[in-house]
Amino acid sequence: MNKWEVGNRKWELKNRKLLFFIFFASYFLLLTYYLSFAWATTITADHMEHFPEEDKYVAIGNVRIEKDGVIINADRAVLYKKTSDTELSGNVQYEDDDTFINTERADLNLDSKTGKLYNALIFFKKGNYWLNGENMRKIKEDHYYATVATFTTCDSDESSKPDWCFKGSDVDIVVGKKFTARDVTYQIKGVPVLYSPYAWAPVKTERETGFLFPMIGNSSQKGFQFSPAFFWAIDDNKDATFYLDYYTKRGVGKGLEYRYLDFDDRGKWYAYHLSDTKLKKDFVAFRGMHEHRIGDIEGFVDINYVNRKDFYREDFISKEDIRRRDSRIQRFLQSTGEISAPLPDGRLYLLGQQWIDLKEGHTAVPKRLPELGYVVNPTNIGPLMFTMNSSVTNFYRQSEPRGQRLDINPTVSYSFGETVPIFQSLSLRETAYNLEKAPSYKSSPHRETFEYRANALTRFMKKYESFSHIIEPSLSYTFIPKTYTPPTFDSIELFNRTSVAQLALHNSLSFKDFSLTAGIAQPLDFNAGDRPVSPTTLNASLSSSFGTVYNPKTGRAEPVNPFSLNFDTSYNSNTGRVDTVNSSFNVKVMEKTSLSFGERYSNADEKYYSNFGITSEITKKISVNANFWHDSKMGLRDASIGTVYSEQCWVLNLSLARKAGDHTRPAEYSFMVFVELKGIGQKIKLYQFQTESSPSAK
Repeated sequence: MNKWEVGNRKWELKNRKLLFFIFFASYFLLLTYYLSFAWATTITADHMEHFPEEDKYVAIGNVRIEKDGVIINADRAVLYKKTSDTELSGNVQYEDDDTFINTERADLNLDSKTGKLYNALIFFKKGNYWLNGENMRKIKEDHYYATVATFTTCDSDESSKPDWCFKGSDVDIVVGKKFTARDVTYQIKGVPVLYSPYAWAPVKTERETGFLFPMIGNSSQKGFQFSPAFFWAIDDNKDATFYLDYYTKRGVGKGLEYRYLDFDDRGKWYAYHLSDTKLKKDFVAFRGMHEHRIGDIEGFVDINYVNRKDFYREDFISKEDIRRRDSRIQRFLQSTGEISAPLPDGRLYLLGQQWIDLKEGHTAVPKRLPELGYVVNPTNIGPLMFTMNSSVTNFYRQSEPRGQRLDINPTVSYSFGETVPIFQSLSLRETAYNLEKAPSYKSSPHRETFEYRANALTRFMKKYESFSHIIEPSLSYTFIPKTYTPPTFDSIELFNRTSVAQLALHNSLSFKDFSLTAGIAQPLDFNAGDRPVSPTTLNASLSSSFGTVYNPKTGRAEPVNPFSLNFDTSYNSNTGRVDTVNSSFNVKVMEKTSLSFGERYSNADEKYYSNFGITSEITKKISVNANFWHDSKMGLRDASIGTVYSEQCWVLNLSLARKAGDHTRPAEYSFMVFVELKGIGQKIKLYQFQTESSPSAK
């Protein structure tokens, strides 16, 4: 054999080894590909045995199975490869992205993720829901059924008694949708306190049909109060709430609220009725708002109506008002409807408006039924700025002067100057009337007048190393000649004889951690005869924060222990007395405690009013707030104290309130209790359930 033959032989041997290696590697890769993609299941254990005749694997000791994002741990597992069925026992733990299950024994299918669970505790990660039952079925990936089980949002384990739970039979739960059960008891620390033949609860925090948890309380004027409500999620963009207020001393109040939202319109309507058994009166309230758009045309209506002026004084207020104090002391209820359409240089509108004066013994405010108006937007005409308001209005009321009014009010303004900017405007006004029931006036009076305004303002600013100082003096003048005085319908009739100049000075100091502003204004009324000096007004404000700290909840820097002080007063040099004094003070004394104080003095009624408030988060679980209102003649008027106690899965709200009385009624004292169970949207439905075999069901 020559050297060429020897070389060819060596080359053939090398190629055979290379081909064998390539074949073996390809076979191994294909086998791995088949196992990982055809079965896609990984099993590890201390000991594992394969039985080919049944094509099953038996794993014992620290068993871990992984498939499609599911991780299962157990002491022993039997896995059938063809069907993906598993028999798990001993400290079984099942976990995926949404669920964690701890059970003694389970029969599961790894493909469908369904099967049976024995003595299982299930934790649903989204929403913090816990389900604990003996014999359970995993019907779907997010659907479970148990013959007997407990359901709660309180952190739990197999042996603990949660703060609250629902326990019932035929328990059916669909994660993200609903929980239903029969023969249900509501338990607190394992003690049953309520029972229902059937219960339903939404297993999500979004809008869901159901009963809202009732408000419970007692009042010295209304007696025991029980106020449940039912929420109806009609559609994704529509819902309704039915209210019921039961007062042992006053009767039963019924309310309905309807809300909707669409691309072109939105609205909210509320109606309430109570037949007062004590006062022998029917109280009715109606409130609504609707906005609508058709192309560029916009319209809205806002209605506020009560049939009796003492409705709010009696404190028959809807839940959405949250017993606000300002609802009881408001003077007017306004209802408005308007349609407006843009024009090239302005806006055309049609308006209807009425007011209800809630103060007894006062004359009716005229209604606008309707008003047609045209507004010209500010438009440059050379160096001048032009705008105009015009309207035709029909005013209606039964016994006072009424009629129609035409008002045209064009305005031309001009400004100049840089160091001392000066602004001037001239407004012409033409107003004509057609009056009825106005014997003291002509039937068709008219008024032609004008208003001239001028204002000069300048600024001096100086920056120092640690602060900056700004001084802004200004001088203004307003003149309206003496004109015909028509009957008063609104502010247009107040457009009357004026000749007032005002000198004002504004002063501002800005430091790193606080700022101080103060101002003084002195008007001079040249139509006031020998007393042209009008009351002098003073105002000041101080705000401060000692640095900032990052708040992880809001994601931004917030001031540390901020406080603010506001003060204003008016002094009448003609009488030598202070006419009004108003002040307010707010301070954050600690990280989670804030105080507020306010006062108001009026020389006209010789009363001094004050209020005090505190809000504090005492612990992570307990927060309190208190508010007190006082006046110099009646002493303590209104007062309220509220406490919120929050646990991991429930919240308790308690409130005590005092409402001032008057010459017709004594002061009212009340308390309210409200409980929220976290994670079920504050809504529960309870039914009187009847089986098909019951006589009444036939």
